[in-house]
Amino acid sequence: MTYCARTDPGLCSEEVYTRETPYPDGMLLDMHVHSCHSIDSMTDIGAIVRTWQKRRILSLVCDHDSIEGSRRVYGEIRRYEPDIPLLLAEEITTEEGEIIGAFLTEEIPPGLSAAETLDRIQDQGAVSIVPHPFCTFRSTAIRREVLQECIGRIDVVEGYNARSPVPEENEMAQAYARGCSKPVSVGSDAHIPVELGRTYARLPPFEGPKDFVRAVSAAEIVFQKTHPAVHSVSRMVKSAKRAVGDEQSSIRPRRRAALPEWPGIVKTLL
Repeated sequence: MTYCARTDPGLCSEEVYTRETPYPDGMLLDMHVHSCHSIDSMTDIGAIVRTWQKRRILSLVCDHDSIEGSRRVYGEIRRYEPDIPLLLAEEITTEEGEIIGAFLTEEIPPGLSAAETLDRIQDQGAVSIVPHPFCTFRSTAIRREVLQECIGRIDVVEGYNARSPVPEENEMAQAYARGCSKPVSVGSDAHIPVELGRTYARLPPFEGPKDFVRAVSAAEIVFQKTHPAVHSVSRMVKSAKRAVGDEQSSIRPRRRAALPEWPGIVKTLL
């Protein structure tokens, strides 16, 4: 692994990690992205599609308890390139914390146990990913005793989450994955457009969910840590959507004029 650092006073820091492998024809994939179908995200479908059009970086869109964002994103992308796999995904809120399902065929409801959620993922022939497993900032991270109980059934551990404010917690996740012989994924956990296209994996060619897990093991990682201020933006987005009385504003964002007046750093992102 190589590490580079550059100084950037902007919202997203320029700390870049790479794990290099020679896959010039591999897929570029940010393995954790939220769209406007998440209550705390302001990233519209078009922004995610444009990131692919301009940078060739695909996004694993895993909205909170919804596959609709990923369905819409890949519906658009596959109009241009039908051979791109249909990557339907969801970050599912279980009773014991969040689990991502990738390659889903249907939505999985929140509120189930972690074990039952994993059952549902496996029943669909899909891939399970545990996001930010050691993050103490998020109350939604999977409980550690439950992670230990379920690790044998989990396919991938997220070891690089660009929104994790404490670098050591990413390092803990990487070490845990190695100790359990699990592939490590990388994700921006983007909730606002400025976070897109900065963190991703270069995957070798793969066919289907099982081969995808193998590809993750061989991936080149590009990782840029995001400034912690993005969490404040997400909280304001969530509050604003609720303030306009629209829990479903995650489905269709309101006009900007309908939202409360936000301070400078947010205005620069809208």
